[in-house]
Amino acid sequence: MNNEMQTGRKAFSTERFVWELQRAFYSFRNGPVLAILLFQIAAFIVVHAKGAGSIYRDMIGILFLITLVSWFFTSVIHGNKKILICALILLTVGTMLQCIMEQEQIIKNPELLEAGNPAAGLQLQYLLGFAAACVAAGGYRRWKQISGMKMCRILVLLSFGLSVFTLIASRAVGNVRNWINIGGMSIQTTELVKLFYVLIAAALLGTTEKPSKQRIRVFYGITVVEILLLAAQSEFGTMLLLLFIFLTFVFLFIPDIRVFIKTIAVMAVLVFLVIVTGIQLGRLQDAGSFLGTNPLSSFFLSNFDKIANRFIYWLDPEKDALGLGYQLLKARESILLGGWFGTSSVTDLPVKTSDLVYPALIQRCGMVFAILVFFIFILMWLEGIRLFIRKADRYHQAVGAGFVFMLFDQTLIIIAGSTGLCPLTGITLPFISSGGSSLFVTFVMVGVMIAISSNVKWKGMTYDEEEFFKENAVIAKCHAYLRHLNDHIPHPDLRAAAGRLRGGRPTEAGSKGKHVSKGVRPGKNFGQRGKHSRRVRKTAGKKNVQ
Repeated sequence: MNNEMQTGRKAFSTERFVWELQRAFYSFRNGPVLAILLFQIAAFIVVHAKGAGSIYRDMIGILFLITLVSWFFTSVIHGNKKILICALILLTVGTMLQCIMEQEQIIKNPELLEAGNPAAGLQLQYLLGFAAACVAAGGYRRWKQISGMKMCRILVLLSFGLSVFTLIASRAVGNVRNWINIGGMSIQTTELVKLFYVLIAAALLGTTEKPSKQRIRVFYGITVVEILLLAAQSEFGTMLLLLFIFLTFVFLFIPDIRVFIKTIAVMAVLVFLVIVTGIQLGRLQDAGSFLGTNPLSSFFLSNFDKIANRFIYWLDPEKDALGLGYQLLKARESILLGGWFGTSSVTDLPVKTSDLVYPALIQRCGMVFAILVFFIFILMWLEGIRLFIRKADRYHQAVGAGFVFMLFDQTLIIIAGSTGLCPLTGITLPFISSGGSSLFVTFVMVGVMIAISSNVKWKGMTYDEEEFFKENAVIAKCHAYLRHLNDHIPHPDLRAAAGRLRGGRPTEAGSKGKHVSKGVRPGKNFGQRGKHSRRVRKTAGKKNVQ
């Protein structure tokens, strides 16, 4: 009978797999996959007109592979296909732009062709990122332990350890210490810190309906430590992004709105204090005082001046046209040259493949195309909000909201900074900018979002009362021993002393340094004892007179 049951289960699973396969191929024929493939082919025509057709031709096979496999995977797990469509369109636009800019570099430096395939680096990034997205999506659907406090502690240790290791062993890139070299590969550790932070916040605030005070305090403490470590690395773009995600979690997952209001007020006060401290230390440094010239103050002032200069030269970049204002001036020039439909004249933009990728897109493809790209980001964000509203489990809501807001906030920060709407920060535009670590983490975020949108079988909100700081056996024995000492070692009775000061009679126990007898409390009882003593003395006096 057991053999029959096993055979029946095997036949059922095989039948289910065949059915899912047929449904996935049916969705190929009736879904927008064909339109996405045609868009990728049309992008090849545009890139070929720009002279980069050979580089894009090496990439289009990988784009087709990612499109077909991801659509099949999303169909099998019943995931959100709108999020996938937005991601595939953005990935195609990013591929097109990176191929064009790679060809421009080859024209300037023909010796780059001798190094091998120009698209090899981008191919490796796409394959690694897509593989990581598939593993992350499949693992999230089955790995329930990720929502537990044990995994939360592990992630906190990994995040802190990675940041500290980066401070020790990293190489400074533009005065920012956020890169480490492992096996000939450069890894931007702050991208992994962003990923860990969302999972930590979801575990602390999303596994119970009303997070305890200890969990909230731990969440605030972890955020403060992460911000300080990012400030020590001079990574202010990621620090700003993490603050936005922090406020998002406080607003959405801490029921008391007063906590959010108080948090905003405290942050405003801290910003004011930082500004005042920076100004005063600057004056002390100019005066040659030790308070302004010691190493700690010098480090603080260097970072303070870096942030202040971004605001100064954002408002008036012409003050230092060849220095700190150079990037913004070149970005404005690219936007003006691009116009509505792009131009063939190319401005030599600094960091055009990462920080200033949006002005580079406007210059080559026009403002209309760039606005459409931003509209795709808005559609992805709205679909993520819809997923947040419809999802019943609080933990899945927290992870999905954290990732979708992180992608959208990152988009807003870099687009606003590169177009002159706010000070420029050194973060990337998801799927559009180059960068292996950033692209890798973006793939993982989208993969997990699609997994959350599917029918995840486990629930993260388990109403688990376990706290982040769990009392182990050693600490429990220490607390028990301290309680034993407190109960058996005599100590001065402060309440008896207070009673004597208020006019009450000291008890024999109080005079010997022991506890007051039960039932004697400060306030009401001591007041009654004082009145009773006065009545006794008055009565004794009358008897003596008689």
